[in-house]
Amino acid sequence: MLDFKENENQWNFEVNEMPIVPQGMSEPIDGWKSLVRADTGTVLHVHRNSYHVLSHDDVVNSTYDSIKNANVSNDFNFEVIALDGGRKLQIDVLFNDIVTEPSKGDYVKYRVRGYNSYDGSWAYQTSADALRLWCLNGCTTPDAISKVWMRHTSQVSTESSAQKIISGLETFHNQKTLWNEYMKTPVKLNQAETFFKNNVTKRNSKTSEEKFNSKQLEILMKQLGNEFNDLGKNKWALYNCLTHWATHTDSKSSTPQSVTRNREGLIAKAMNTREWAEI
Repeated sequence: MLDFKENENQWNFEVNEMPIVPQGMSEPIDGWKSLVRADTGTVLHVHRNSYHVLSHDDVVNSTYDSIKNANVSNDFNFEVIALDGGRKLQIDVLFNDIVTEPSKGDYVKYRVRGYNSYDGSWAYQTSADALRLWCLNGCTTPDAISKVWMRHTSQVSTESSAQKIISGLETFHNQKTLWNEYMKTPVKLNQAETFFKNNVTKRNSKTSEEKFNSKQLEILMKQLGNEFNDLGKNKWALYNCLTHWATHTDSKSSTPQSVTRNREGLIAKAMNTREWAEI
């Protein structure tokens, strides 16, 4: 069990399930309930009665217990972040002594992340990935090494999460071989631009004449130029351009964690395309 001394009230608060009684009516709406933050009276979200409330406190402690049960390292940083008035929760666990070096001076650490929400936007999830350490913000790999995902319909399994962390560690160490292959694979600038347009900045709107987001494409191409200068014109540079874009969001964004998570999902999908495999 984890004992937090600071900022615990940001995520560890009581949530009440309340019936919804519209103004002017005496009976509640059948089949629906609202989740209300007990300390402030804030309505966090409205759900069907079938929705199972999984508390942030349970997720935090379950994730911590999973880390300890996995016993892969005792040297880790455990950070809990409450978002959107406590509606969302993000956990970052960075293992300081589990590090690989795909190329000289280019270090990557093993990381486990956890998510939860009261507003239904995020299902409960833990995932293992990698964090490249070349800048303060870091660059996370968009393709999760291992993942536990479930809706709010059942209890969290500490044992299942621990096993995923253990198996993810083995995969993490094997990733170095894949990253080395990326370094040996040449990439042309126009080839990368086409990939961005087709898979990353593509617009789904039927009304817009522009088929891709030109602003984000410009950002990606500029960053790719920087990566080419530092890492060479190869797939490793392209890969790290994508991860940089995912974690370095617009400073004006009120929800940078959500933007990063959405971008990581988009990039993971792009990396599962034939176009990525053929680069």
